[in-house]
Amino acid sequence: MKKRYLAILALAVGMTGSVLAQSHRNCGTMDHLNEQIAADLGMEQRMQQIEAATQSWIADPSHRTGAVITIPVVVHVVYNTAAQNISNAQIQSQIDVLNADFRKLNADVSQTPSVFAGLAADCQIQFCLAQRDPNGNATTGIVRKSTTTTSFSTNDNVKRNANGGDDAWNSSQYLNLWSANLSGGVLGYAQFPGGAAATDGVVILYSAFGVSGAANAPYNLGRTATHEVGHWLNLRHIWGDANCGNDQVTDTPTSQTSNFGCPTFPHVTCSNGPNGDMFMNYMDYTDDACMFMFTTGQSARMTAAINTSRTGLLTSLGCQAPTGGSCGTATSLTASSITQTSATLSWSAVSGATSYSVQYRSVGSSTWSTGTSATTSLAVSGLTAATAYEFQVTATCSATVGTTSTLGNFTTSSVTTSCGTPATVSSSAITSSTATVSWGAVSGASSYSVQYRIVGAASWSTGTSTTTSLGLTGLTASSNYEFQVTATCTGTVGTASALGTFTTSAATTTCTDTYEPNESRTAGKTISVNTDITAKIGTSTDKDWFKVTTVTGATKIKVVLDQLPADYDLKLFNSSGSQLAVSQNGSTTSESIIRNVTTAATYYVQVYGYSSAFNANTCYRLRVNASGTNFRAASGADVETEENVNIEKINAMDVLSLFPNPASTSLTINFFTPNQENSTIEIYDMIGKVVSSRVINSQEGFNAQDLDITGLNNGVYFLKMTQSEKSTVKKFVVKH
Repeated sequence: MKKRYLAILALAVGMTGSVLAQSHRNCGTMDHLNEQIAADLGMEQRMQQIEAATQSWIADPSHRTGAVITIPVVVHVVYNTAAQNISNAQIQSQIDVLNADFRKLNADVSQTPSVFAGLAADCQIQFCLAQRDPNGNATTGIVRKSTTTTSFSTNDNVKRNANGGDDAWNSSQYLNLWSANLSGGVLGYAQFPGGAAATDGVVILYSAFGVSGAANAPYNLGRTATHEVGHWLNLRHIWGDANCGNDQVTDTPTSQTSNFGCPTFPHVTCSNGPNGDMFMNYMDYTDDACMFMFTTGQSARMTAAINTSRTGLLTSLGCQAPTGGSCGTATSLTASSITQTSATLSWSAVSGATSYSVQYRSVGSSTWSTGTSATTSLAVSGLTAATAYEFQVTATCSATVGTTSTLGNFTTSSVTTSCGTPATVSSSAITSSTATVSWGAVSGASSYSVQYRIVGAASWSTGTSTTTSLGLTGLTASSNYEFQVTATCTGTVGTASALGTFTTSAATTTCTDTYEPNESRTAGKTISVNTDITAKIGTSTDKDWFKVTTVTGATKIKVVLDQLPADYDLKLFNSSGSQLAVSQNGSTTSESIIRNVTTAATYYVQVYGYSSAFNANTCYRLRVNASGTNFRAASGADVETEENVNIEKINAMDVLSLFPNPASTSLTINFFTPNQENSTIEIYDMIGKVVSSRVINSQEGFNAQDLDITGLNNGVYFLKMTQSEKSTVKKFVVKH
């Protein structure tokens, strides 16, 4: 039951925290915790053990020594654009805010209402940018990583090199802070004590990091990091992440839910009058300017976290610079390979240097861009044409950091004022659905835009190529097409070419369907495992049934339906005809069902067209793979195991799914009911108002219910299903 509670809790937090990404604070920590518990079966037990150790430590008065704890911080700047590559000054401003907030040195603490002022605490915790890395080398405490990933979610990819992020430093010795672009309106998220070491730390949206540079109001005072570091040190939200919940701290008033913006004191909820909610606490959801205190109880809880589950911080040398040695100054600064938007910066080697930090900016600008190189040069891009730039270099040696060099200068090239027109347009490799179009090169062109359409059509399809040809796909058979090409040079776009034309060939039948008739389970054709078959849905009423049998030693199966010419779906039945699973992706997206069991069995597979879809000319491909080891699910796969196909163990909460998501006119609900019974479906908007409610009669087994959502406005909604006094919540998006 506790796992189910935590899952609903995280969804409830999403309902209160993500109303409007730009006007309301949205902390992703509880969503992230929910993801971790689902993936790590031992985490919940570890967190319970940590909670017991925390309460025991707090209860012992001998632990109140008053000693100040200093935590070394490494900031991983993961950036896709220049704006996301936040400056050293913006990073330092965040460290300054953390030190002020955790030591009660923030000026706005004076705004604390008098009834709470006596509870405001100096937590005796402070922070430094690391001066020594895990290998004992000198460091600035800042790691910069350019990425092709445009944004990150709460799935921890930002913490992994392999996924476009940057690996954590030793998390027992350092607080890892990641600055990056986050999706879904999330300002930040943290990992509670008890999670995996490789992902331990705090992630902050780059525009909510610190108090300068890219930081945007109302989250430009650095309080997002204060809030999330509180989570990292085992603090819960002030409302206990439940209606009038418990945040495990005795001196914070019980609160009904999160507060947004800047509430007026007092704000009474949960019979907590006359003083009401402590909405100015860092662990609420108010704006940066309206949160300015931790309590004595929260301070004790964070100190307990350091002394019980984050003890490595107490002996970390991260805040101490390595002793001995010296590091010189880079000289002979030059720039080469200068274009309108890029240049290569070079300098002389410094003896003993392990890396170099390079700062560059347009002359007169107040903001530096920063890069790091292990060699004596660095290629920089994203520059502005015809602009004077200056740059400087600082060497880092194993035990110290050198002096910053004198300034180097360069000027980017001027904008090209003309771009030619592609000539000699032609086409080749034409089939019923594809073609390759080609053209002559244009001098100075960096890319080409290609428009194509069926002759007489009103709209164009568009593609881009950096070469002088482009392969077109998804074309219509036996159709006349026209196309034209436009060259793009740096700073300008050329004139579109003359029209080229081609005609696609006629469609051909891609297979001979030898399995008909097989429109019923009893007529299902036997197929072999681990073998591709091709067949057709030839009419609007056609349904293809296939029979497959597994053997001992290869009892796990993965059914894959792909190469779809129309919107086909997939179902799996046992030998008696009871449905086990269904895969219903939209359009021509491949379908997949996985069943990991240990007993050999006979199965029936049904392929059918959604809404009577069919294609009499083109075949689909079906394959049933059998193995002795479990198959892993790709995104969208329907997975069945021996445990979750037990009728006594399945309920709607285990298998409730919504599609499509986002949805426009209709939303399909798939769910399982162990018995025939009534199920209540309610839809809530983002402020918790019920906008739709109905009771349906659910049949025993798997059910599908279509909901008309044409009357809902665009936005985020939550669907709540209740069966036998058990409820689950799923989020979906309406986008007309």
